[in-house]
Amino acid sequence: MDGACEVELRSGDVVRVRPIRDSDAFELQRAFALMSEQSQYRRFMTGTPRLTDSQAAYFTAVDHVGHEAYVAHSPDDETYIIGVARFIRYVSAPDDAELAITVADTWHGRGLATALLRVLTARAVEVGVKRFRAEMMADNEPILRLLRRAGMTDETVRGEVASGSIELAPPC
Repeated sequence: MDGACEVELRSGDVVRVRPIRDSDAFELQRAFALMSEQSQYRRFMTGTPRLTDSQAAYFTAVDHVGHEAYVAHSPDDETYIIGVARFIRYVSAPDDAELAITVADTWHGRGLATALLRVLTARAVEVGVKRFRAEMMADNEPILRLLRRAGMTDETVRGEVASGSIELAPPC
């Protein structure tokens, strides 16, 4: 499964987006280590100082149907991961999938998360996912704005955590 494409971001930058590979585990750990504490906390909603080898293996060993992930990198350097978007289907509700998006701090505000969400959504629809569910820190305004623009409904806030869902529609 190649599935790679070049995407022009809102900022004018061009990035390459492709499905994650098993061989990306080390680079995923490196990318995570380069994130600020705030970004790490927003991604895992807990203090996670590093991705363990087992976490990195889990995040890269995807089946591309029940668990899918795309990485973004510069067209010039395929090893330097600058963003990841993934979904993991719920076993109890296979039409639904948990959504997660992570973007390197130096790439915030350029439209990378939007581009990754677009690519991931197309793949999700292709394999029969009908709804993304997301949980995030309630103060994570950038991701909340992104998900609201994408059609998030059922938005609720409980303490420090916000959640909602996005109905996925097949392209016309």
